[in-house]
Amino acid sequence: MKRYRISEIFHSVQGEGRYTGVPSLFLRFWGCNFQCRGFGSAPLREVKVERLAEFPVLESGCDTEYAWNPAYRHLSEELTADEICDRLEALVPSFQHPYSGQATHLVVTGGEPMLSQTALVAVLDALAARDNLPNYITIETNGTQAPRQDLADRISRYEGYGSREWFWSVSPKLSISGEAWDAAIRPEVVAAYRMLSNAGQLKFVVDGSDAVWDEVTQARNAFRTVGVDWDATIMPLGATRARLEETQAAICEAALARGYHFSARLHAWLFDNTPGT
Repeated sequence: MKRYRISEIFHSVQGEGRYTGVPSLFLRFWGCNFQCRGFGSAPLREVKVERLAEFPVLESGCDTEYAWNPAYRHLSEELTADEICDRLEALVPSFQHPYSGQATHLVVTGGEPMLSQTALVAVLDALAARDNLPNYITIETNGTQAPRQDLADRISRYEGYGSREWFWSVSPKLSISGEAWDAAIRPEVVAAYRMLSNAGQLKFVVDGSDAVWDEVTQARNAFRTVGVDWDATIMPLGATRARLEETQAAICEAALARGYHFSARLHAWLFDNTPGT
């Protein structure tokens, strides 16, 4: 039976964007097409860790390096679609908390989860076979991987049932990430997402410099040109509580002055961005 590489599965609150604070089940796939070294990640290949719980908290850079760095591939595991479903349902059966009766969202993340579209379709098909598809699914993506036909078909079947929402949470990487603009800003890809579901948001990590604010404007204009008019949320550069304290107030004020939403990265404040949060 086909197995898929998973970094972690956990229950926490959504820490970013529109659904900040909402209870969510996170399915983190392993692998990414970017490294974002410009964010300040130091190479960690020398650090020896045998369990994900031992992974050091990063003050800056990619906060989930364990989900793509080959040096930490051994921290991931391969599971079948049914085993993934079992793990999810063991945390919150039926994606509805038994105490409050309120919905729990499914958040598919990474790494870059759109590199794992075959796995995602298999998991959703397995949940559908159990009559247990969640009413809310968020895909956290960098917006560079085009949707394949099997995923497009799965989204069409999913959204065909009344009040369900497929939400694209797209975080395009600006030049401070260290990634090339033409590789990171892909309006045609995000436009393809929008054709499948118009529910979405754009999230931009900024350091407060004038150059980066100019890039936010440039990127938004590029997305609007192809019909993607989703609201933009600004997040401060930094992965820990201490690092965020240094910059977030000024960045929040600058975001307000420009009319953007602001997200303080709640999970980093509450849990200091440790794995499983």
